[in-house]
Amino acid sequence: MTTARASLLLHAATAAFCALLWCGAGAQQPSPRLQEQYTHTAWGALDSAPVDILDLAQTSDGWLWIAAGSGLYRFDGKRYERMDSVEGHALLSSNVRTLYAPPEGGLWVGYRMGGGISYFRNGQVRHYVAGEGLPAGAITSITRAPDGMLWVAARDGLARLERDHFVTVTDGLPQRRARHVLFDRDGRQWVAMQGGIYSRANSREPFRPAWPRGDLNAMVLAPDGTLWASDAGSYYRMQPEAPAAGVAARPLLAASNLYFDRDGNQWLFHAGGLERRGAASTELPQQQDLGGALPQSLFQDREGNVWIGSSAGLHRFRRNRLLTLPLQTLFNHPAIAPAVGGGIWAGDRGGPLHALGPEGERRNLLSARVSALYRAPDGVLWAGNDEEVWSVSGSHVERYPLPPQALSYEVQAMSRTAGGGLWVSIVREGLFLLKDGQWKRQAALPLAAPDLADQFPTALAEGAGGELWAAYIRNHIARMADGQTTIYGVDQGVELGNVLTLYREGTRLWAGGERGVAWFDGQRFVSLHGRKGEIFRGVSGIARTAGGDLWLFGTEGLSRISAAQLKLALDTPGHEVEYERFDAHDGLLGAASQLRPMPSLVLGDDGLLWMATANRINWINPTTIARNPVPPPVLVQGLSIGEQRYTPLPGLVLPESTNNLRIDYTALSLSVPERVRFRYRLDGVDSDWQDPGARRQAFYTNLDPGNYRFRVMAANEDGMWNPQEAQLTFTIPPTFVESAWFKVLCVFGAVFLLALAYQLRLRQITSRLRTRLEDRADERERIARTLHDTFLQSVQGLMLRVQTLLKRLPPDGEAYQLVERILNQADQVLAEGRQQVRGLRNQSSDVDELPHLYGALVEQLRDEYATYFALIVTGHQHLLTETAREHLHHIGREALLNAFRHAGASRIELELNYALDHISLEVRDNGRGIDAEVLAAGERPGHWGLIGMRERAAKLGAALNLSCPEGKGTVVRVHAPATMVYQRRPGTLRRWLLREAA
Repeated sequence: MTTARASLLLHAATAAFCALLWCGAGAQQPSPRLQEQYTHTAWGALDSAPVDILDLAQTSDGWLWIAAGSGLYRFDGKRYERMDSVEGHALLSSNVRTLYAPPEGGLWVGYRMGGGISYFRNGQVRHYVAGEGLPAGAITSITRAPDGMLWVAARDGLARLERDHFVTVTDGLPQRRARHVLFDRDGRQWVAMQGGIYSRANSREPFRPAWPRGDLNAMVLAPDGTLWASDAGSYYRMQPEAPAAGVAARPLLAASNLYFDRDGNQWLFHAGGLERRGAASTELPQQQDLGGALPQSLFQDREGNVWIGSSAGLHRFRRNRLLTLPLQTLFNHPAIAPAVGGGIWAGDRGGPLHALGPEGERRNLLSARVSALYRAPDGVLWAGNDEEVWSVSGSHVERYPLPPQALSYEVQAMSRTAGGGLWVSIVREGLFLLKDGQWKRQAALPLAAPDLADQFPTALAEGAGGELWAAYIRNHIARMADGQTTIYGVDQGVELGNVLTLYREGTRLWAGGERGVAWFDGQRFVSLHGRKGEIFRGVSGIARTAGGDLWLFGTEGLSRISAAQLKLALDTPGHEVEYERFDAHDGLLGAASQLRPMPSLVLGDDGLLWMATANRINWINPTTIARNPVPPPVLVQGLSIGEQRYTPLPGLVLPESTNNLRIDYTALSLSVPERVRFRYRLDGVDSDWQDPGARRQAFYTNLDPGNYRFRVMAANEDGMWNPQEAQLTFTIPPTFVESAWFKVLCVFGAVFLLALAYQLRLRQITSRLRTRLEDRADERERIARTLHDTFLQSVQGLMLRVQTLLKRLPPDGEAYQLVERILNQADQVLAEGRQQVRGLRNQSSDVDELPHLYGALVEQLRDEYATYFALIVTGHQHLLTETAREHLHHIGREALLNAFRHAGASRIELELNYALDHISLEVRDNGRGIDAEVLAAGERPGHWGLIGMRERAAKLGAALNLSCPEGKGTVVRVHAPATMVYQRRPGTLRRWLLREAA
């Protein structure tokens, strides 16, 4: 016998033995558990939840109300509140038994000990007690009839509510122990009484005993219209009349309680647990252990969640979005690969290779260990373990033992080659090529960390051009094509840590690792980031659906990135994408593998996404994801300042000096309250909506006194925002120091202090000014005295001597006439000197003498020069300041003297223009002009006339402008602002201040 034949026989025997073991093990597997289709969440006494729950109801505002042996509670999905009062109205008793929430709003509460009913709605309450038409004793059932009538079952009988009072109903019923009231689809009324069940077709008929007879109590109506009722532990199908003689009543279901949900599924209660039977007859019953607790009540909320009240607490069952395969077998780290046509292949380290679909097991093949699965593009399935790799094509199987040096090391990954072979990565041994039944080992790659002992690819993928991509640990990815190897590392954007998976869609390559996800843009790898810094940790499975959505399976769950968000990320690297996360809240048991087998996520040919964890396989249909269409109602629960809590009432006024506070709010979404998102803002403080995530508290510090409005909105787990926001208005009154009156007093005080300081400063400046003026006046008087006593007297003496000379000259001589003219001129000089003395002693003038001064000067010059002169004055003549008058007079005098003496002009004009905002002086002639050198230099060497004119113009805030138009003589122009030259009459306030200062 050849070695190959012996090997085949050994494998066949091993497979048969494993199949027998598997069949025996499968026969001992437990039945499917409810948590494979539902997420089960339990709250008990350790979670501050009520126990001994008797009834459940959900009011129209979204609260889940709980009637327990210890009192009445309400629940928002996160926190339980014991309610000794409702909307400010106290309960009749804390021993509540029955609840009913009508669709129009409000809550009916039935009490156990002492009986009685309370109806709470819109801040009002109505209490009904025994003896006012309401039977005495515990209220066991509150039901509304199709016609809107409210019916109540109590210990001592049956009653209905007529307008505003109850009326006891007998109509053939026993007088005691009414347990339950129910109306079927035909309008027939059923009543469970002690000793049996009664029914009637309408209110005009009396009640008659129903069949079967016996002490039946709990009633439930099935979706098909069948009425079920139970005795101690069995359920019977009820009929209004007894059937033909000889038909015995027999129980059809064994349960302590029976309920139907809106989808027609049965929920059966047993001691310590429950059982769910699907509406479809092909679905296997699912068991769920409640830890020994006794289930007592069931309720389905408007979001579809099923709530079980038990003796030990509260249980919620929410249908999973990630469905678990209903298998009898538990896997041990399964490897998965898509099967041709739909479904997947799955194998693990101890069982056969399974063909699976959403309905469960389809068939199994090859009882052998599996560490890696790979489906080639031609549809052939390849599998590997620590001994061999084999291919499965239809019913044909081919096996290839691993090379001797690689035995006992598991196959990590596989990928097809362009030449028809198979690349195989083997743990520790590296990369091998299997072609034509022969193994060829590839040389180790020159990685950046040559000290690594394990240089084997963790994942393989075939590129769009037939090249091979290989992933390694510590941020390495290699591309092998045409005998050339290119290694990409951190410098090329590979910042994924240990690279766990490679995925090609079209021409784009994706890589996932322990620290994120990246895509190859042709030159380098670009990281993908989610909102708020999400990096998608531990991704070992990547898939992209036909709609363009990208799916990532990692240690934090399954993440979905929409096609639109993905396009933004690809077009704008660095864009943080919005993503949707599916995790344990959606039915995921476990996390993506971080070693092997990989990939942990595959896309089936039927469009379903399959993911493998340590011992489970989940699937999801990406085109029909169940969504929650109910937006969560949101409300403000309270406002706290330190340990003091305030009820959120309209017009809330907080204590003075409040600057730090906390606002509590909630949203009534019961499915996944952990994923409810909020946004809020405090008008006047927040410039935009704040995003606290799932936090249900808002904190504010350093608030100023004033009126505030707090607004909050909420969205459920699917991003369905409720446009109806909750609001809280409150006022922080100011202290006296913060009040408007105090601020007004502060303003007046500040004005008074400023005025006082101004007065003091004004007096100080006035005193200094008065001293300076007195000093200046003394100096002017001294100069005037000096001029009068010395200079003018000397000139007068000189003139007397000249007059003596004149008397000695012949009157008809030329010398006599010359001396006489000199004396006349001396008289004018003497008169001008006296005028200057008078100006020094008298500083004020009501008449602007500037035009007169120019006229007098020209009269003197006309005696010597036969030149035509014109004096032009325009505008309303204003009074000039003494300084301005002096400077303008000297500027004009110098300009006129230069024009008469040096220009050789036949016409000279002086124009004085009094404007509202300025004064202008212009002297122009038609003479020879000024030399270009002098005009450029602005002065004549050795002469000071032009320099003096400029200096005086600068003191007036003006500039002296000299120009010589060609052939038109010289123009001297000065333009001074009114604020520098005009005298201003003080205003009323200034005159008063000057008067006070004086």
